[in-house]
Amino acid sequence: MLKPSKLVISLLSVGLLFGFSGSVASAAAHHVRAHDVHTCAKVTRGHAGCLAIRRNLLIDGVVPHVSSPSALLEPSGRSVFGLDALRKAYGVRLKGAKGFTVVLVDAFHAASAFADLNYYRGTWGLPPLADCTNSPVAGASCFRQVHQDGTPSVGATNDVGWAQETVMDVELASAMCTSCSITVVEADSTSFADFNKAVEQAVALPGTVAISNSYGGPEVSEKPFQGYEDAFAHGITVVASSGDSGFGVSSPASFKHVIAVGGTSLFTKDSGNYLSESAWKGSGSGCARGPAPEWQLSAKTHCQGKAIADVAAVADPATGVAVFFDGEWLVFGGTSASAPIVAGLFAAKHNTLGVAGGKLTGGELVWSSQKALHDVVSGANGTCALYCSAAIGWDGPTGLGTPKGTGGF
Repeated sequence: MLKPSKLVISLLSVGLLFGFSGSVASAAAHHVRAHDVHTCAKVTRGHAGCLAIRRNLLIDGVVPHVSSPSALLEPSGRSVFGLDALRKAYGVRLKGAKGFTVVLVDAFHAASAFADLNYYRGTWGLPPLADCTNSPVAGASCFRQVHQDGTPSVGATNDVGWAQETVMDVELASAMCTSCSITVVEADSTSFADFNKAVEQAVALPGTVAISNSYGGPEVSEKPFQGYEDAFAHGITVVASSGDSGFGVSSPASFKHVIAVGGTSLFTKDSGNYLSESAWKGSGSGCARGPAPEWQLSAKTHCQGKAIADVAAVADPATGVAVFFDGEWLVFGGTSASAPIVAGLFAAKHNTLGVAGGKLTGGELVWSSQKALHDVVSGANGTCALYCSAAIGWDGPTGLGTPKGTGGF
């Protein structure tokens, strides 16, 4: 866990980073605050935006360049979670299997994604992934980056906000499933039509066991966008961020067989072990207009349609995750962080699925494994009782709970 023990340590470290003299007094004399920035623009109906929130640490109004994850310190003294800290906090021990692939569906092109991912992995002593974008790499975990039509995606970054989203997605999925292959499928635009084509491409790729969608837009009918349902029909687990605007429903989290992932604030002990979580104020929740999946129990959700969320993970930027992007370390939050974490866990656990001789779907696993999750019972995203406040059992912002190892996945 990347955590200072006291506020003055945080201020001192920031001062050293930014070229102050090194004394507590000189660091404390500067105004230090955090400023959260939504990396993607607002969207209109029929489109979706990424749900990444970058947390900028401002010193006298300026964002310093951070070259080490250990320097990502919160003024409040709260944790910033790197790969090892995140795995320890959630008790993750499985590495996953080389034959399995996590697919991250994003928009536009992130030129630095492959290099950033391997730098991130190397920081915590993991071997680099091979590049199999243009050709298979026999017997090795690898990285692939393609357009929605399956052709290799190359060239310069054309949207920095989406590029940051993409890099966060691949790093967090790889953190949870360290031996898995990672594939990025990049939609040509932010329209649901193009995202649907990207999901269809993800289904067609060999080895796909989980697909993560860290984006959302105004609720729409799933009928024109059958790629998500096709993935479910092929036994692939599909997850989507529940949203970053508090109570309210977004798509594709609203789609029938998509596992909706909410967000929390995550706290650990000084040892780095799990301490507690609370519902994050931005976590999306509510009852969708579309039908509920078979795994949801209306007696628990009190929804006639799909209930959001199913499960949750860390999303609060104030207890954010460390991401290496294009030469520097950044802090991110949003349910864009929680979705790839959960997708990575499903992939890590994939080789051990099976109950009574038959495999369960991802949603069935979550809803049959509540005791294998951390039940979040505090925090809220609004004032609408069960759909806004964390409670014993299922609730809107955090679903049935958060990872406790891979038992619930």
